[in-house]
Amino acid sequence: MNKLLVSILVIGLSLILNSTTIYDIQYTTEPGGDGTYPSPLVDQEVTVEGIVTALNYNHYPDNFVISMPEGGAWKGILIYMSGDETCALGDEVEITGTVREYYGLTEISGYDDTFISVTHLSSGNPLPNPVALTTDELSSSEEYEGVLVQLSDVYVSQVPDGYGQWYVVDTSATLGQIDDSFFFLDDVDPPIEINLGDFWVFLAGIVAYSYDEYELSPRTPDDMVTVSIDEKNIENIITTQNFPNPFTSGTTIRFNIKKSGHTKLEIFNAAGKKVKTLLNENKDAANYNISWDGTNDEGNDVAAGVYFYKLKHGGRYTSTKKMILMK
Repeated sequence: MNKLLVSILVIGLSLILNSTTIYDIQYTTEPGGDGTYPSPLVDQEVTVEGIVTALNYNHYPDNFVISMPEGGAWKGILIYMSGDETCALGDEVEITGTVREYYGLTEISGYDDTFISVTHLSSGNPLPNPVALTTDELSSSEEYEGVLVQLSDVYVSQVPDGYGQWYVVDTSATLGQIDDSFFFLDDVDPPIEINLGDFWVFLAGIVAYSYDEYELSPRTPDDMVTVSIDEKNIENIITTQNFPNPFTSGTTIRFNIKKSGHTKLEIFNAAGKKVKTLLNENKDAANYNISWDGTNDEGNDVAAGVYFYKLKHGGRYTSTKKMILMK
């Protein structure tokens, strides 16, 4: 009896130790000859389990993304041409198929009639929390391919091109690519417009690799959250976001004074040090456009990076907003 129990435990332990995970497929620090990072299990048939975190990749209903339940680096992967159009977010599935590399993107693929199977294990499971990244980390991190991530406090630096790709930037001052791999911005109601300098509180989605760049693709409009300035309770002054933002050579700060009073407008760097005073005098009620050319009080060019402009008016109202200078 004891020998039988030991044998069962040994077999069970062996199955656990020999099982393949998404991490096993994705983890690699060895670049290929083309500069990408192919899976160590490329062209091998594997069986893995995961939670469905995204649907309709490249707008096909049998393409989806799965993640290990805890989420995180190296723990997400695309399932391509699975033949199964019934998956829902939160489904736990078992996938058997072949690991492929498609121009640097790792996937388990049913392309070209390669065998692939999907077994549904359970439904309604919680999705992993998105990993918080900077745009710099997004642009250079193989480990987040197939992973649910989130960018915070970003500004639009390039509007969508003809392929639906656009760019944002945050305090890291590195461009991060956003794509429309799951839905088209003009196909939702209301359509989502992307304008230069738009501010987004956060953009969540799945990281993929395409045309030699890492990109984040929001899964639905719910992954894209912006804010509008609530001006109802501002009695004396309205401040709008500078434009353009980000900027390279100059930007304009716009504000409307409703009641005359002393007004001060100052520029600070990310460390909180004042670099320039743009305005420090009494102003009448009117609209104002104040330009900043990226220089300090001595007239010297300041370095690229994140800056803040602080507007004070009438001794009571203070507004601080972020802007990004790029070189």
